[in-house]
Amino acid sequence: MQAQAIAARTYAYWHIQRGSIINNSNEFQVFVPYAFERLNPAGRPDNVAEPCASANLHPYQRKVCAAVAPRWYVTTAATDLPIHAEFFADIPVRTLSGAPSYLQAVDDPISSHPDVTLNGHGRGMSQRGSGRWARGNRSFHLERDLGAWSVTWTRVEQLIVHYYTGVQLRDAAAGNAPLLPAARWNPLQIDWGTSDQRPPILWRGQRYPISVEVQNTGLEPWICSTPNVSYTLRYRWQKPGYGLLTGSGSATLCGTPPGDPSPLVGLVIENIPHWGAGAYTLWFDVHVVSVYGDYWLSELGWPAYGVSVCIDGPCKTQLPLVLRTES
Repeated sequence: MQAQAIAARTYAYWHIQRGSIINNSNEFQVFVPYAFERLNPAGRPDNVAEPCASANLHPYQRKVCAAVAPRWYVTTAATDLPIHAEFFADIPVRTLSGAPSYLQAVDDPISSHPDVTLNGHGRGMSQRGSGRWARGNRSFHLERDLGAWSVTWTRVEQLIVHYYTGVQLRDAAAGNAPLLPAARWNPLQIDWGTSDQRPPILWRGQRYPISVEVQNTGLEPWICSTPNVSYTLRYRWQKPGYGLLTGSGSATLCGTPPGDPSPLVGLVIENIPHWGAGAYTLWFDVHVVSVYGDYWLSELGWPAYGVSVCIDGPCKTQLPLVLRTES
């Protein structure tokens, strides 16, 4: 919902900058009058002038108000001017390209169910695709389950930089200040070799080959030069009471451009730490070796991706597939 608010605000800002007029038709983006008011079965908000300041809001209305409150919008990296943030309903597997470079076609593998059909022009942000990423399910609809996906995104920034290539997110309420680091990435899928998209129980002393589809959502290509510069997908182990321990597996990401294509790389999970049985966290992150030193993208402000795994036997509680991403 917040991603939709950002895209719609950006779209309106772009037209305001051009001096154009948006009519209420599918020539632009349709506004449905009183949709917000009808979310409350008890009646319309009691503050007509400022509906979100009403005292009688329904929980769904409060969610809408929370989503539209931040004055965030999308720009190119070089300016604070809004992009033509097109958005649409749905498309299977992959979006379509538009004329600006930020409307580049990108893989959208979570939208791969046979029921998904083209609905709209296919450029920019997929509304239903965004719902799938936020749920971690091949269905965008809360009341329909089409099967868990191996990746869930818990932050609106992940959605924005997935569908719009080489962009910056800015806060109009803070002098158009940029909100995102230049170096970023998203996992699009993780193949654990299981039928339910969930990691299996991992046993110490065993090796577990997996595949991860990695999207470079940053501003620059990942260009490597041996031995001075490299980009690799790696992971770190964590368990309550212990610190982060870097795993031995890695996969090269050299040559990956921003946006598309998103390589599917092989990675081996092995050498599990001797911290005893129980729930561990695998933090996936992009590791960079450069002339300026070694670092993780999470150290620059972009979240690592955390997956909870069970080590050496069934865990006492059911594990969530994905943890909230690390800040």
